[in-house]
Amino acid sequence: MTATLSTIQHSAKAQLAQSPLLQNNLPAGIALQQLLAQCYPATPYQPYNQRPDLITNLQKLPTQLGCSTNDLARLLILKLIAEFSIARLPLVLSGDISQNYQRSIQRIFQLWGFESAAARQQINDKFIKDIGLLAGSLLPCAERVVEPYSAIQRSLVYSNGAAQGWRFIRALVAASGNKPLCRLHVHLAEIDSLTATGWRLTCQQLAELLLLNPQLKGVVGASWFYDPALSKVSPKLAFISELLSEIQASWFFSHTETAQSGALIRSSKRQQAFANGQYQPRNYVIFITRKQLLSWHKRQML
Repeated sequence: MTATLSTIQHSAKAQLAQSPLLQNNLPAGIALQQLLAQCYPATPYQPYNQRPDLITNLQKLPTQLGCSTNDLARLLILKLIAEFSIARLPLVLSGDISQNYQRSIQRIFQLWGFESAAARQQINDKFIKDIGLLAGSLLPCAERVVEPYSAIQRSLVYSNGAAQGWRFIRALVAASGNKPLCRLHVHLAEIDSLTATGWRLTCQQLAELLLLNPQLKGVVGASWFYDPALSKVSPKLAFISELLSEIQASWFFSHTETAQSGALIRSSKRQQAFANGQYQPRNYVIFITRKQLLSWHKRQML
């Protein structure tokens, strides 16, 4: 049975109250409040993964407080859960995304409230994305998480010749600017694999989010799996580009990725093709204007 958000928050508060580190320990309480403040974005456009003070203090404070980094991170997560409020998030949420939050917070609480320290993630991208979800820097959107306020980089006008430059300018004109946009990310703590059903549901929920937030000019994403040529080596991922074509999104080449690319980590087939010189991971930016996404969404309702 799924616990309600209020039940999870009550349990998180109870665990905080029972923490030996916080009992009669004013410095620990002050340190936790300091970390809490550093989780939230200083400006609406601050990326979810730019929290240098938070990372530094999570590494430094445990020595001063006589605890482990994992224990301090656990208390921080519990505090974020206890203080979470849909009403304080930067966008108006659809019912579906509000329900997604229920699922995400329950997963995070299960990990940090009940699992052993060995099972918990270290201070890595998964951890930072969970912080982002709890602080409102990321929103759970079906198979993706999205930054509520982002921009498409104007440097794309220069990154791949004049033809791309002119296409990019036309896309910006059609969107009436390069921000604010929702930015797509994959959160590996939320999903095991990319699926056609999940990708379509993500785009549907994004459209609903844009309907509720008229200031948003569209959606942007950047990854190796947006490469239009990816289907040649990984036909099972062709559904990503196929749906983007259906929506009439724009693609812009960003850069070539190295042997450390995420494209090579989870696929022996792509690893082999890379080793044989038959595949080079390439990062593409996809841009969906508000009009394109809402027009597609309207067609789905017919």
